[in-house]
Amino acid sequence: MKSVVAMHLPEEVIKELEDIAREEHLDSLSLIRKMLLEEVEGYLLKRAAERYMGGKISIEEAAVRAKVSVWRMVEYLRERNINPPPETLEEMEEGLARAEEIVK
Repeated sequence: MKSVVAMHLPEEVIKELEDIAREEHLDSLSLIRKMLLEEVEGYLLKRAAERYMGGKISIEEAAVRAKVSVWRMVEYLRERNINPPPETLEEMEEGLARAEEIVK
């Protein structure tokens, strides 16, 4: 479902948007839509990355929450040098047990 959103912008911002639109070979509305969608994606990625860094969600859940692929989430984290949260002893033991099962 699509909706129409009206907004008031300062004249100097409108001028800048028109200049950028010309450079990008887009009409002003397409440029604004593109910029807005990129900002929404960036916000969702940032919020999901923060929860992931805090150990509250897995990387898979972070990708789902950010509405991107796991690969895109990994790329976002790598670009920002965000490492996975440290594992607990229990998590390390579970991983070791899984690895031992695979090797058998």
